[in-house]
Amino acid sequence: MKAIYKIVPLISAAFFYVNATAENICLKNETIIFSFATKTKKIMSLCKEKDAKYLVYKFGKEDHIELQFPQNLNNNSWKSFQFSGIDRPGGKANAGFGQYSIGFKTGATEYEIFQVWDDEENTYGIGINVSSGGKVTKINGIKKTQEGSLVLLNEESAYISNSMK
Repeated sequence: MKAIYKIVPLISAAFFYVNATAENICLKNETIIFSFATKTKKIMSLCKEKDAKYLVYKFGKEDHIELQFPQNLNNNSWKSFQFSGIDRPGGKANAGFGQYSIGFKTGATEYEIFQVWDDEENTYGIGINVSSGGKVTKINGIKKTQEGSLVLLNEESAYISNSMK
């Protein structure tokens, strides 16, 4: 099946596409904010309820969600996350870059979902940093499976604030 790409005209269009064939584990009443697969064929999806009643992180497979945060899906869920992001559009000539992350803590474990790019260095990365007991494990996302972008959280300022803006 041929992948269909839509350009999301936010920053550096080369890095913000939506792959219409990618997988996600959002429910039908949820909208994808950001989603990608990992090398282990697990999926990370950050979803919001269509009317913005909640924000939820999910990790696992469609038939087995290993972690959902938070468990209680209500308006307070937005406050369970810390969001930060900064970018400079412009492409390579103007040294465009971006650094976005959203994180949460459950028990003694911290999770940071990230999306970073540097047009001058021609680099791009997505993934999850998991910190527990002084050890950080990086789970890289597969770019070609990406749907959405953490940049979309800037549009949700009524529910979550960007600590960098």
